[in-house]
Amino acid sequence: MDHSLFLILAATLGLILGSFATCAAHRLATGGSLTSPARSFCPACGHTLTWRENIPLAGWLLQGGRCRFCRARIPLRYPLSELACALFALAAATVFGFGWPFLVAVGFGTLLLVLSLIDLQTWLLPDVLTLPGAGLALLASTLLPHAHTLGIGWRAGLLGAAVGGGGLWLMAWAYRRIRGEDGLGLGDAKLMLLVGALLGPVAVPLTLFAGAVLALPMGLVAARRAAQEGEGTGAGEGLRTALPFGPFLCAGAAAFLLAGPQFLHWWLGRP
Repeated sequence: MDHSLFLILAATLGLILGSFATCAAHRLATGGSLTSPARSFCPACGHTLTWRENIPLAGWLLQGGRCRFCRARIPLRYPLSELACALFALAAATVFGFGWPFLVAVGFGTLLLVLSLIDLQTWLLPDVLTLPGAGLALLASTLLPHAHTLGIGWRAGLLGAAVGGGGLWLMAWAYRRIRGEDGLGLGDAKLMLLVGALLGPVAVPLTLFAGAVLALPMGLVAARRAAQEGEGTGAGEGLRTALPFGPFLCAGAAAFLLAGPQFLHWWLGRP
């Protein structure tokens, strides 16, 4: 296949999957069904979207970011998620080329996007996605030919799952025993079970590190805002803030999937 045509098709696929991801995340986060109703609708008024309104990214732009029927604002997360998924698909096309590894990479990238959107809305990472996702990740590691960060083999997949899921579970258990409260959710452990099964044990600490680095600025902003609110109410002492960590872990995992070996070479000073 012509490379330019492949990139266009990859970006188009990413836009379509990004649109699906936002729809799926909203429905699952609000307790809805993925299959009913069959067509997308405006969350504000229930208006069933036409095919023109449902065109990824372009539909939002043509409508000026508002529902054509009730004029309610369409949340910015819809076009941003579609754009992010398209950019990820383009990057995956460049890294993996045409073939099964590209499709698997885009599929798991979409799953990570769905999980991120749900966690941002509900602070939960649903088992119905993380646990089957971990099983599919191990299957992909076993069956795919080795290509970049995918197809690592079932032994590395099992070890990665044990390090990712088991390591975070132990951290959450230890934190609760020491502090008497939850610090990490078990949903994060199940997410890292998936990441480890797909990308192997080396990806686990790097994903955690990347997630912590990405979360730090947001955490500082949230802490400053909470401190200011606490000063206004006289409740600033001992005030704590929390952020859903899942989206940052998903971003770290997606980055490793695309550029893990290059980062390791740079970190270790290898040519």
